[in-house]
Amino acid sequence: MYKVLLVLASAAAIKRPQRALAVRGGELGLNAETAITFGTGLLGLSGMYAYVDPKGNLEQYGITKTDASGLDNMRWAGAQQLTGAAILAADPEQAVGLSGYYAAWQLIASAPATLATGFPKAAIYGWAAVCAALGKKTLSGDVSPWALVAVWGLNGLQEHFMQDQTVEMYGANKQTKLGKSMFGLAGQQMICTATYLACLVKGMSQAEAFGISWAVGGLFGAKWAFTEVCNTASYRPPPILRTLS
Repeated sequence: MYKVLLVLASAAAIKRPQRALAVRGGELGLNAETAITFGTGLLGLSGMYAYVDPKGNLEQYGITKTDASGLDNMRWAGAQQLTGAAILAADPEQAVGLSGYYAAWQLIASAPATLATGFPKAAIYGWAAVCAALGKKTLSGDVSPWALVAVWGLNGLQEHFMQDQTVEMYGANKQTKLGKSMFGLAGQQMICTATYLACLVKGMSQAEAFGISWAVGGLFGAKWAFTEVCNTASYRPPPILRTLS
């Protein structure tokens, strides 16, 4: 749970963005810039691993039995993480507008996975066109940045909390239990992205936006770990946990 690991560092970035993170025994030396750089890289690497080797990625969490629905949606979740990392790496003043272009890119790049789950081409490429257009209009100042924040947030909420309704709305294939879980992870990342962008639009610093979005991600990560991963039929605890038990 990469997000859970950085919740405390994120909170420190909110409270004291220019000071090092105090830990028992002294200063860790983790200032806001370092936390953002580290978090961005970690999110990008996690997304890359999830997209390139979804089965191997799931095995790291003790999920040994997979299916096509779960693997394809794991790739979709990985694409969301990669996009989230790109947005974190962007200039905060342009991040909202650029997020539209990045969303269009990840919709096209991950099309093989989403098409495999039954989502229609019209929806995939239609959303890509809408996101790119909103990105352009946002950067030019012709459209409120809240439009893209809403796109990220509403789609994220839909994918995380209403998987069955989303699948039915688009006419996609019925998802397996694992597929729905991975679909929810994609929605989770979209909500985190929306949180980060909303904080920037509200005038918060990048450190504050980063910290709040990662705190939200940590809560979702903990929820996923305890309510979904541990209840998966094929879940096998990692070796260290089996040893301790």
